[in-house]
Amino acid sequence: MKVLKKIVLAFVLVFVLVALGGYIYFNQKFAPDKNYLVVENESGVIPLTWLGTEKNVLLLPVFFEGDTTIYYMQFDTGSPYTVFYSEPARNIRQVSVTGDVAKASFYIGKTKITSGKFKIYNTGNSNENDSLKIIGTVGTDLLENRKTVINFKENYLALNLSETPRQFQNNLFDFKFKKRRIIVKGALKGKEEQFLFDSGTSAYELLTNKEVWENLKLPHSEISIEKTNSPDHVLTTFTAGCNQKIRMANREIPLNYVTYVEGFSQAQYSMMKFSGMTGMLGNRLFLNNSLYIDCWQSKMGIE
Repeated sequence: MKVLKKIVLAFVLVFVLVALGGYIYFNQKFAPDKNYLVVENESGVIPLTWLGTEKNVLLLPVFFEGDTTIYYMQFDTGSPYTVFYSEPARNIRQVSVTGDVAKASFYIGKTKITSGKFKIYNTGNSNENDSLKIIGTVGTDLLENRKTVINFKENYLALNLSETPRQFQNNLFDFKFKKRRIIVKGALKGKEEQFLFDSGTSAYELLTNKEVWENLKLPHSEISIEKTNSPDHVLTTFTAGCNQKIRMANREIPLNYVTYVEGFSQAQYSMMKFSGMTGMLGNRLFLNNSLYIDCWQSKMGIE
């Protein structure tokens, strides 16, 4: 009996150590580096530019001093970093690339963004022949400790606000800004869930796992299947009709489509499972709304 007791205790100890080790591993693996951005001035109204008929990618216009060219960067709240793409960055005089980092200063509206440690993402090709010169991604390091409005209804964004806009002041709710990721709570089918707001998944309303997708989709909905190439995998998306609503504080947002993805890496699946999130909310869910995101006080508003 004593031997059995010792075995059980040893098993419990190993389980606790593995769980603790897993927590530490994922906590460190997905923790972003220090925020090196220097951000000055309110931006004013910045028009949004969309790629694709389904508004697949959300772009912001970017300017450099002494250069009349209008460049664009994807606005991606799923990325904890603002990065330059390697090939186009090397062709911009105001961007100094050394190894896998860059030094630069640029404007989005009237907001000036400066850093000597921009990350470089190796795209492997150039977009010189594209009609829009897309040179990088704007991540949530630009939102950290700052107030932002994304007005999808009127198609503009405002950065680095000094005050909360009047229309949001009495309609704020809490969210988590954890590891520079925007995590919001919402009630779906009577159950409270956690979602990552990821503007990089622009063309989708809710990206989730197959089990949740099966539970939410309409029984006889037509299923749209698409394949896309990610840096490491071929991703296949399955989108079906849905007739639900996600309640966030005092707002009910219609959920008309739900999508699941095959082809994610094991690490990506593990991160989602480990975080306890039900899925990712894309821009398409909010196209009839305006969002206020205060990453200083972790307050959000939806109009």
